[in-house]
Amino acid sequence: MATQNEMAILQEVDKCVRCNGCVISCKRTWHMKGDVTVSPDLPHNKLAANQRVVIKSQKRVDAGPYVRFSCWHCENPPCAGRCPFKAIKKNTDTGAVWIDPNLCNPDDPQCVQQCKIDCQRGGVPMIGTGSDLFATDKAWKCTLCTGTYVNAPYVGAGLGGDLPTKAVGASGARVSQLPTSDATVIPELDHQPTCVYTCPAKAMVYDTRANILKYLTDSGQGWTSRFGDGSMFWASHRFLVAPPKADPFMEDHVAPMIGSLLSSPFAKAALAPTLVVAGLLALTARRAKIEEEALSEGGIR
Repeated sequence: MATQNEMAILQEVDKCVRCNGCVISCKRTWHMKGDVTVSPDLPHNKLAANQRVVIKSQKRVDAGPYVRFSCWHCENPPCAGRCPFKAIKKNTDTGAVWIDPNLCNPDDPQCVQQCKIDCQRGGVPMIGTGSDLFATDKAWKCTLCTGTYVNAPYVGAGLGGDLPTKAVGASGARVSQLPTSDATVIPELDHQPTCVYTCPAKAMVYDTRANILKYLTDSGQGWTSRFGDGSMFWASHRFLVAPPKADPFMEDHVAPMIGSLLSSPFAKAALAPTLVVAGLLALTARRAKIEEEALSEGGIR
């Protein structure tokens, strides 16, 4: 059951320039290791044990659109259900799904890394010695920066204290920055996830889930593509963007292929009459209709 101030992040895909500022600030805030020696076989656009978020291109040529790839913070997180140590928890106040590294112990024989297996979306927990704060393996993923603010459920070693926020109104109160929202004070905006605060392009918004859904379903915004669930949402005015998934085949082959076919000049000139593109267009139109219906009900499951 969602609470009134359940929070979420919206990435406006069109604004992202892939400067990787969010990736760097996340690593610094959480004392994640600066190198990738924990996963040397992974390319730069794959989550590794020292990363909680990456920015991925949805085209083969690595030229955008760029989509945030991290945990969705599901309403009923499948990663939490079979953790033998109850280390993965849903914060019912903010909506964040967070991992308590003091409880997480992948080296224990009871752990079979089920959290990685059960995730069906982007942000599958990565396991390794990814942080300078812990000498042993832990599971890592985005936690909406749970643990970095006063009175957080978990405050790790070297963490604590409110992160800064840019969500400040004329009166100095923490209010929504979305054009469809009123000036209601939102206490949770005293704390912004570090990725949102440091984005120079203002491509991400941290707000209540209700405000973000209102913004995405407003008919005056003219979205071409919009989707999301839990505490993570994406939208674009220009591109047909595929939801980031944990499935590497879908994420790295099918989605870029569809995006390239539907957006390239060659496709418009030579492939438009073909059944393949016609089928893709029909599939995209059907998906857009499903997304619209799902968003009106509170998100895409």
